[in-house]
Amino acid sequence: MGHVLLAREYKLLLKPSEFQARPTLPSANEFWASRIERIVSTIDNRPDPFKRVVHRVIRFWDTADCVLSKHDLILRTREEMDENFVSAGKLETTLKLRMPDQFVVASTSLVDDGKNDENTETKFEEDIGPLEIASPRASEGARVIVPVKRSTRNRFSLSTTIESDPKRRPTRLADVLEKFPGAKKLIGDLATNEDLVSGSVSHEYAFKKAKAKFSDNIDGIFALSLWCFDTPEAKPGVAELSYTCETQNGNMPGKAARDAYDLFIKLQNQLADIVDPENTSKTALALPKGCGG
Repeated sequence: MGHVLLAREYKLLLKPSEFQARPTLPSANEFWASRIERIVSTIDNRPDPFKRVVHRVIRFWDTADCVLSKHDLILRTREEMDENFVSAGKLETTLKLRMPDQFVVASTSLVDDGKNDENTETKFEEDIGPLEIASPRASEGARVIVPVKRSTRNRFSLSTTIESDPKRRPTRLADVLEKFPGAKKLIGDLATNEDLVSGSVSHEYAFKKAKAKFSDNIDGIFALSLWCFDTPEAKPGVAELSYTCETQNGNMPGKAARDAYDLFIKLQNQLADIVDPENTSKTALALPKGCGG
């Protein structure tokens, strides 16, 4: 039996130049009040602002020849930090399969069937972003091409996360396949002894728990994620606004789905001046060189 769709997440990359001050909860809510609240208020006239901030260090991994990326797999480690970016002693290692085909993803298992203990979590979700492509004219930069009528690009992701001590991070592809044996069916026996390499170290400020109520009692839970590369004091290099709607046992009422869709189109149109015109994916920016597509 395939996985049941847990949630739908809408993601919009913004210009990081809009967030050049050190990220704080008050500054995030200033942005919410000045740019986001009035748009969300067309769906819910009393949306809630961000309630908390989470600090994490994020790294994306692959082999030097991008074995994981070539098979639509993404490997991420995420280490919890305190507000000074001192480790809290907990590491999450996540392997994600992301593809446009819902049924291929839903029928995949990354760990042994039945393995879902307190340190392991598996989620099947829909990732929704703007309909856009990167220009093939690399000499002019990775410019983003968008349609006149804004729309969406929908993909599906299956992710399994294993919590561990930070010292137990995988270092070779073989370690990944040991933790996530289901990935062997996707990769085969390719270069299992290859070392893992990482992209840029991302210091994340994740502002969470803003909320709006959609139709049929469906909540949209908003987050603003800012990534500072190399050091926590660096100016943000990535900014993403997102909101997530959990399904009702895999289903989404039509009115709520329409609310969520309409809001995403409004955000694209009304934030057009600050939507990132250079990039289509924050993950691609943080993958090892050459693995970002």
